[in-house]
Amino acid sequence: MAVGESRAAMCLELAGITRRFGRAVALDGVSLVVERGDCHAFLGHNGSGKTTAMRIALGLDPHFEGRVFVDGFDAARYPREARSRLAGLIEVPGFHGALDGETNLAWLARLSGMGAREARLEARRLLELVGLAQAASKPVQAYSHGMKQRLGIAQTLIGKPSVVLLDEPTNGLDPEGIAEVRALLARLTREKQLTVLVSSHQLAQLAGLCNKISVLQRGRLLVSGRADELLADASARHLIGARDSAALQRVAHQLGLVHRLAPAPGEDLQLSITTPGAQLYELGPRDPAAVLRELVSAGAAPYAFAPHPVTLEELYLRHSSRGIEARDPDTRAAIKSASAPPAERRAPSAPIRRVAQYECARAWSRGSLAIPFALPAALAAVDLYRNHARAAEAAAMVASGELASTTDVTAFQALAQALQAGLPLCAAVVIGVGSQTLASEYSHGTLRNLLMRPALRWQVVLGKTAALVLLTLLAYAILAGVALLCARLLFDFRGVTELLPDGQRFELVAAGELWRDLGQALWAPLPPLMAWTAVGVCASALARSGALALALGLGVFVFTDLARALARGTPVEGWLLSAHLPSPLGDTSFVAYYADISQGISNAEYPHAATQWSAPLLWFLCALSIAMLTLSRKRIP
Repeated sequence: MAVGESRAAMCLELAGITRRFGRAVALDGVSLVVERGDCHAFLGHNGSGKTTAMRIALGLDPHFEGRVFVDGFDAARYPREARSRLAGLIEVPGFHGALDGETNLAWLARLSGMGAREARLEARRLLELVGLAQAASKPVQAYSHGMKQRLGIAQTLIGKPSVVLLDEPTNGLDPEGIAEVRALLARLTREKQLTVLVSSHQLAQLAGLCNKISVLQRGRLLVSGRADELLADASARHLIGARDSAALQRVAHQLGLVHRLAPAPGEDLQLSITTPGAQLYELGPRDPAAVLRELVSAGAAPYAFAPHPVTLEELYLRHSSRGIEARDPDTRAAIKSASAPPAERRAPSAPIRRVAQYECARAWSRGSLAIPFALPAALAAVDLYRNHARAAEAAAMVASGELASTTDVTAFQALAQALQAGLPLCAAVVIGVGSQTLASEYSHGTLRNLLMRPALRWQVVLGKTAALVLLTLLAYAILAGVALLCARLLFDFRGVTELLPDGQRFELVAAGELWRDLGQALWAPLPPLMAWTAVGVCASALARSGALALALGLGVFVFTDLARALARGTPVEGWLLSAHLPSPLGDTSFVAYYADISQGISNAEYPHAATQWSAPLLWFLCALSIAMLTLSRKRIP
């Protein structure tokens, strides 16, 4: 079969896949083909490389040699097309536990290109298909392990992928759960004609389900072929137990039955318990019914006579001894093939927007952002009320003659000081939210589901950052809005005046001058806040847990603030991000400058005007670039 012809029938092709972990070789030139309509068993003991191969096929592990083709598309050249045709369940499925099963599936369906209504309908269809319709509105954290496995299988079916990869789908299940998953797989492969590559370390669990078998041992593919051919002698192997062992041996010798070693205890628990003392024989071409009649006629008194399936260990021994390695010459040629991909395109448009929608929904679904977003505004409001009390006290002291005069507090000054109080906490909040965007999903296993959707990793970073930028705008809008409202209610937007004992006022700064710079004072905090958001995303990409990412992001925040003490008065200070936001350790931001001029300080100056926009932009771009580079090279468990 020619390469072009063979690839037309292939859903998935691994061509010469090699994966090393340091000096250890996890996969050694593995080549595997899954054809359309196959239920393909991928067998091997734990540690043989099955999961690693599946991660590579699904795009979760970028560090490998070789090629992956999905429906003829080279996954390296057309990753979004490959992701739109491929789906998988790796070990334990990861979901948002506080959300119900329908919402979890609907979010993934939207990432796969569906609209909101279509995604809900798809989620309900799949829940019905896997037998979870009654639990659709139940939080996933309340699901049993077997229900979570079925929900994991449901998420692989979103969008009707060309091939589904299932890694040990019965792992950790009780016998009832194993039976449920087996029945589900049987229905999907036979009734829905689903193409599946399913891995297991137990051949018996996949017996009767799969038409193809590939056996992996220590990272090398021993054999790959049709199940009926590899297990052709299974029907001739019988476990025979007789009360008269001498008669059994006599009949076996007369008929030429080949005696094999009986299964070791624990290798086949059921047979070893139900047939103690039984022996394994190869019947060859003889009719099992005729052999049984001979045993009865000879007085052997047989108490057990049953076919014994081939075990994984026997496949290992058989093909290891032959030195067989499954390498298809057409597959080797495919590595060098430069044939054009199919014309059909299935990857949905606007992946960045879809990821941004997903991140916004994820951020607000927990219901935990309301308090952090309200805290900076509450702090600003408290500062305004305290400022109002101090101003009233100073005016009373002037009226009583205790003070000669005082500068009257205006809404301009009060607003600036409220922003100074709330902005440091607002920056910490946006860093904290940003630090959870990748790391928390990584630790909970939901990042894997996201990265298996048709969006490139840099698009995932940009989409999540876009959502966080919107959340940052919202957090700052709440802070600025509350500060403006409270300033307007407690103070007047008038010029700066000196309050004299006789009640007269002496104008120091006209209100028009303060209105002129108010807009910049309100807009100036946004660029550094956006940059701190990107720093949070960068920390999230670098860390493997939400707590570590939070510590890393806030650590950068504190470090740059402390570094200002060493860079004070030098050009370097203007390039430190903390120099452009209020800080308890010293405020050199535009908001501090505006607070000074709103108090009538004539010699106030803003020292970082030259880097006001360029420094936050540089930090934003650098942090975002590091995040994209880190995620692009990250191996996702």
